Amino acid sequence: MERSIDIGNGVHLGGGAPCVVLLDAGVNHNNDMDRAIALIDTAAAGGASAIKFQTYTAEEISTKTAPRYWDPKLDTDGGGSQYDMFKKVDHLPKSAYAEMKAHAAGLGIAFSSSPFGMESARFLISLDVDFFKIASAELIYHDMIRVCAETGKPLIMSTGTATIGEIEEAIQVCLDAGNDRIALQHCILSYPCRDEDANLARMLKMKQFWPELPVGYSDHTLGTRIPLAAVAMGAVSIEKHYTVDKSLPDSPDHGLSLSADELPGFMDDVRAVESAIGVYANGHYPAEEKAWLYARKSLTAAVDICAGEVITADKLAVKRPGTGIYARHADVVVGRTAKADIPADTTITWDMV
Repeated sequence: MERSIDIGNGVHLGGGAPCVVLLDAGVNHNNDMDRAIALIDTAAAGGASAIKFQTYTAEEISTKTAPRYWDPKLDTDGGGSQYDMFKKVDHLPKSAYAEMKAHAAGLGIAFSSSPFGMESARFLISLDVDFFKIASAELIYHDMIRVCAETGKPLIMSTGTATIGEIEEAIQVCLDAGNDRIALQHCILSYPCRDEDANLARMLKMKQFWPELPVGYSDHTLGTRIPLAAVAMGAVSIEKHYTVDKSLPDSPDHGLSLSADELPGFMDDVRAVESAIGVYANGHYPAEEKAWLYARKSLTAAVDICAGEVITADKLAVKRPGTGIYARHADVVVGRTAKADIPADTTITWDMV
C-alpha cells in the first residue's frame, strides 16, 4: 500500500493526499535575495504546496568544458559551457537560505533545495531543510544520497535517464541508511521536453514496481497539458519549474517555467482534475439522479389495456421516463393480467400487473 510522507509544514505526499505541486524555483532568483522571497511569496499565494531551489557552485557541479545539453533557444547568455552558465547564477549568499526557509515556514509552504554536490548537501543538512529533492542527474551519486538519507528527512528522487536498476539502487542506499521516507518522480531530462516524449506510461510502471512508494511526475514540457494528464493518471506530485518573470536572463529555466501569473490557474486545473477522478461507484452517480429517473425507458401501454386483460407484446411500447418496469423485464410482464385499467401512453409499474 502506498505510504504517506509528511514533507514539512504539514504537507503530505501520497497515501491519498491531494497532489502536491512542488515548484522548482531553481536558480531563477538570479542571485537576488528579494527575488527569492518573491518566488516563495507568489508560490504560497498561488496555492502551491512546496517550493525548492537549487544549490551548487559552478566548480562543484561541472568541468569548465562540459557541453550544454538543453535547447540553445533557452540560452540568453550567448552560449558556452555548462560551467559558464552555472557561474552566472551560483552566488546567492548562503546566509539568504535561512531567511528563505523561515519565510516559507511562515507561509505554510514546505521548503527545500536540490544539492548538486557533497558540499552543497552538507550545507542543506545544516540548514535543516524540510525534505531533500534529489535531481535526476544526481540519482547515481550514492554518497551524496546517503548523507541526505542519514538525516531521516524525506527524499523525493527524480528519475530522468535512469534504468529501473539504477532507481532500485538509489532506493536501497536510502533504506541502508535507515530511511524509508522515499518518494519517486518520473522525469524526462530534456529541456524543453516535447509532449510526445513525456512517456507518462513509465510513471505507471514505476507505481507497479514500487507500490509502497509515492510516485509523481517532474515536468519539463512547455505549458500545463502534460502535468495535468499526469495528475489524471495518478501522480501524487507535480514538479514544475517556476519563475516570476520568463524574460529574465542567465538561467535557461526561465523560458520553460510556469510564471507567477499562470500558477493560480494551474492550481485550479490540478484540483479540478483530481475532483473529476472521483471515487468508483457502482450504479448511478448522485449527479445522474434525474437522468436515471427520466432518461431511461420503461414499459409503456401502447394501447388502452383494460383490467383483467392479458398483456401481450403488441400492447407494449418502450418509452421514457424510467420510473416504471424496465424493458428487460418484458418477458415477465407478457402473459400477465392487468390488475387495473392502464390507459394508452401510461408508464407501467409492477402494481399494475
